[in-house]
Amino acid sequence: MEYQDPPRPLREHIRELRYRIWMILVSITAGFTLAYVLRTEILRWLLAPMAKAVADEPQLHFTNPVEPFFTYLKLSLKAGLVFAVPGIFYNVWAFVAPALYRRERALLMGTSAAAALLFAGGVAFGYYAVFPYGFKFLMGYAYQGGAMSTMTPAISTALHRAFGFDIHTGPLVVIRPTIMMGEYLKLMTNLLLSFGVVFELPIIILFAAKIGLTTPRGLMKFFKYFIVLSFIVAAILTPPDVITQVMMAIPLVIMYLLSMALAWLVARNES
Repeated sequence: MEYQDPPRPLREHIRELRYRIWMILVSITAGFTLAYVLRTEILRWLLAPMAKAVADEPQLHFTNPVEPFFTYLKLSLKAGLVFAVPGIFYNVWAFVAPALYRRERALLMGTSAAAALLFAGGVAFGYYAVFPYGFKFLMGYAYQGGAMSTMTPAISTALHRAFGFDIHTGPLVVIRPTIMMGEYLKLMTNLLLSFGVVFELPIIILFAAKIGLTTPRGLMKFFKYFIVLSFIVAAILTPPDVITQVMMAIPLVIMYLLSMALAWLVARNES
């Protein structure tokens, strides 16, 4: 039988809310402190995909003396929020759980766990499966010497004999990367967040199906449009290279298909 905790006076609710907000701030502070202590290790972890893509050990540069300090500060704030998520969730749960029925508590816990796993899966997919290949593709332009002629010496000689002009077969320009510390960390954190959010698609569509905003039939009709939309979203969220865009668009399509199956199960259980 479902149950709900007995109602409490308004003053007690306000006191509980104030306590939970205070504990959330403590969790965020503790997470920030831990992230700042581990800032070098976090930076090394974020730099690893780039290190695999370049010929030499990558070096981060900055344009003014205060940039490293503020970059580390921003990095610690973002990582600290991630570290504080368990404490934030626990205190939010402790505040709202007494007002929920048993079924609502189980649904909220299951949804939260699934959302956390999907977000972590998206981050892991981007970090381990997409970034090494994407950075290798992009950095390849620099370490190959930039724009180069694809003419072989034999073709170049033949054109010289036929038309009387030389085709330069070596590098036209020399390009070497100057990786700015702040810009690189901004790019990495935005990409990780993008992949994590993209993997939340099944939860969003399942919720929409649950409250009647969409149906399995409607999702099937929209599928061909979603394929185009997924590539547009991938082009906006990722660097301008085809490999990274495709490797984000394909999981989006897979997530959509999974969402269709979940929406069908919801509709069948409610019919």
